[in-house]
Amino acid sequence: MDKLEFKAFFYAIGDYSRFSILKELAKNNLNVSEIVAMTGIEQSNVSHHMSCLLNCGFVSVRRKGKERVYAINPNVKQTVDSITSHIAAYKKRIISCNIANRAYISKVIK
Repeated sequence: MDKLEFKAFFYAIGDYSRFSILKELAKNNLNVSEIVAMTGIEQSNVSHHMSCLLNCGFVSVRRKGKERVYAINPNVKQTVDSITSHIAAYKKRIISCNIANRAYISKVIK
């Protein structure tokens, strides 16, 4: 793994909207309308995020009549479940991490 692969992976999975979509797909296979309803993300944005998730191999798609139904890659499901569990277990420590928060705030302010 090189630096570019590492950064691209975390850019793709680190976006809150994309991660929310992956969390919903970890529960059920969904079409775009269902993803919109479950996440509250606008349809045009869901379509954009799905392109990223498809290109990265995080999800797959199959046609069901006129609709496209998305499914999470089983390995990615394990990763999403693991990240979700870790955040739940360590949320107070993560939120209070001065180093991570300082880096995040400096990027948001720029």
